Amino acid sequence: MTAMKAIILDGHLKSALATTRSLGKKGVQVTTAAERGTAMSLRSRYSARRFVYPSPLTEPQAFVQAIISLAKKVGGMPVIYAFSDETFLLISKNRKEIQKYATLLLSSEESVDVAFDKKKTLALAKKLNIPQIESIQGLPLNSSVPIVQGLSLNNIFRAMSYPAVIKPQSSCVWKDGVGIKGTAEYVFTSDELYVRASALYKKTGKYPLAQTFIKGDEYGIEMLCQKGRIVAQVAHKRIRSLSPTGGAAVVKKTIYNNKSADEMESAARKIVEELNWDGVMMIEFKNDEQDNTLKLVEINGRFWGSLPLAIFAGVDFPYLFFKQCGGLVDTGDEDVNDMLNTQCQTNIISRHF
Repeated sequence: MTAMKAIILDGHLKSALATTRSLGKKGVQVTTAAERGTAMSLRSRYSARRFVYPSPLTEPQAFVQAIISLAKKVGGMPVIYAFSDETFLLISKNRKEIQKYATLLLSSEESVDVAFDKKKTLALAKKLNIPQIESIQGLPLNSSVPIVQGLSLNNIFRAMSYPAVIKPQSSCVWKDGVGIKGTAEYVFTSDELYVRASALYKKTGKYPLAQTFIKGDEYGIEMLCQKGRIVAQVAHKRIRSLSPTGGAAVVKKTIYNNKSADEMESAARKIVEELNWDGVMMIEFKNDEQDNTLKLVEINGRFWGSLPLAIFAGVDFPYLFFKQCGGLVDTGDEDVNDMLNTQCQTNIISRHF
């Protein structure tokens, strides 16, 4: 990295806007980019340059070439920030070409694959003895079972406890050159599970996962990592979701030095070390009311939606990320050292309207 420049992708997302503001206030020259010119980050006072790129879902190769052209035009090896699965995964996949003209902070392709593939994530959790949500009650199967085609699985489906949650193996995949995004869905009968599983397989070409729905509070830990160690972190508890069935969080609160925060940190350190992770990561957990055990939900290997909460709590992940791209995070920068050496403020609440 040779200049104080950054390119912010996914300009329509609130996490991108928070990053634009964070870097702009620190004197970084920010270029904001999105699929449409009306994206909110492109309208920020801190956006020095604006750029509209092709859809990473419907035109993945055109998107990659557009980002390379933008990086060349901006000059100075700008740091690239990605906030969605589709932009992050394409940047990661095409890193060799992109990093000729831009600065990227990425873990190995193998580690990225584990973080973005739920089946591989759960296999990693099993290896590290991290509790996870069981998928089938009363049967000697692993915590999350790949669903395959075939009527022979009807008995397995009937043995599950309902409602259940069905998830695509990866939240974003490309099939026949077109990106497909999927989210978790609730199913209430074995027949519904079979129908939804078959539809997801046909749509994505990958076997989905089914898990038993558990009641309990939801938590998360957000981190900046360097060569397999956590250098900054914020833990939160979800207070309210967009939908009663889950989805995006709209109200969260920071927590520290309690049972949930300590258990999350312990599990997170194992995962970060095993993956030798570089960059940001957020890991979601849910506390199972039945056995009062915190269980892994998923890993998010990029910047997360509730990023503003961490900034409000005193940990400016976007700026720390920028500094890490220039080398070691713990430099002589007084603002950086303050964030690394001070615990985040607790009971800070953020709301998204």
